[in-house]
Amino acid sequence: MSSSPDDFDTVRLFWSDIHGVVRGVSMSADAFGAAREEGMGFANGVAELTLEPGMLDDPQFGPETGDMLAVPSVETLAPLSWRDGEGVVFADLRTVDGRPFPLCARTALRSVLDEYRDEGFEPFAGVEVEFSLYADEEGREPFNTRTSYDMAAIDRAAEVIDEWNDAMAAAGHDLTSVHQESQPGQYEVTLEYGDPLSTMDGTVFLRHAVGALARRRGIEATFMPRPRGGEAANGTHFHVSLWDEAGEENRFAGPADDALQFPAGHRPADGGLSETARHFVGGVLSHVDALTALCAPTVNSYKRLVPDIWAPTTVGWGLDNRSTVLRIPPELGAGARVEHRLPDSACNPYLAMAATLAAGLDGIRSETVPDDPIETGTAPDGNRLPRTLWSALDALAADDVLRDALGADLVTEFVKLKREEFDRYQNSVGGWETDEYFDAF
Repeated sequence: MSSSPDDFDTVRLFWSDIHGVVRGVSMSADAFGAAREEGMGFANGVAELTLEPGMLDDPQFGPETGDMLAVPSVETLAPLSWRDGEGVVFADLRTVDGRPFPLCARTALRSVLDEYRDEGFEPFAGVEVEFSLYADEEGREPFNTRTSYDMAAIDRAAEVIDEWNDAMAAAGHDLTSVHQESQPGQYEVTLEYGDPLSTMDGTVFLRHAVGALARRRGIEATFMPRPRGGEAANGTHFHVSLWDEAGEENRFAGPADDALQFPAGHRPADGGLSETARHFVGGVLSHVDALTALCAPTVNSYKRLVPDIWAPTTVGWGLDNRSTVLRIPPELGAGARVEHRLPDSACNPYLAMAATLAAGLDGIRSETVPDDPIETGTAPDGNRLPRTLWSALDALAADDVLRDALGADLVTEFVKLKREEFDRYQNSVGGWETDEYFDAF
């Protein structure tokens, strides 16, 4: 149940730019009362700021092009746990005459979900989010010295974890688990399985809450895909299934004679995977190069997509194989789902989920049949993901299915923003290059 505006003195109105950065405004309850119907106006160019930050040389929406409106989804209004009397609400972007604003990532996800419902499917999604905590604001010392699943790390962070749980619960989202990931200071949290739009709202809110709560304690949190060399990296894994319209039958569950051979067995023993699920897998894999741009959207993302740090490198699907882009977990029957391991913790959750679902729907409609599951951890020749952001952007720019699903304007501006980001990286000389080449040449 959503909160009432009368419950708060102030309200933070949230919306996501193309990068996935949370933008918005804090307003009085009276101002929110006026904005809840008509929306709050913003210069529309704010939706396509660079991360530097600044404007593109050739923005679609320059200073002469007027406003857009952030129209709150009032059902998402909820308390902000660490601020007495303050609420938070998510918004969709609209033009001033009420049409969907073309650069709204949340609206793009809504549109793809509508496509599924028109086909008689109800999508469900869960998410695992990884991030790193540092004991100092400069990010030099990890928050702890523990590694994978060490319960001492849970004790070390018990009060911090309580704050995460309180913040998410107050905002209407449940964290179903928290554990120490493979590197010191690295944590993974799991959000409750449910409607993909709500789940992505929760993912966006989690990033904001973790950062805000860390700063209140004098520590630093980062969702950067690979914040330090030599460490495992931060992913955002999507777990997706499709159900019937009533939400009673998992359409990914298959017959008992499916003969899936999991490396350590599967549950239930007589479960299988449906043709719908296989076509979904085929669709995602057929668009994987373009998906990489949206799921791994920074220069740093490609330092995660390397072997031996528990990130996917193999273009393919596997049965409980964590080296592949798509993993089929061993829980079958009602628990049958596809885990998409490509997205990292810097992706725009709305765009990455919308693109994942759009690619899967294309596979279902086209009855795309994937190759056999991959059993090894080594990518066959020519079966690697794009190695750079630039090459992934080339693939996205050429992918008509994703362009149609997300909107041509949104894809064009995403590609433009990210090419500008890559160019700034190319114009910067880092420490490794100086160490490697300065004396040698």
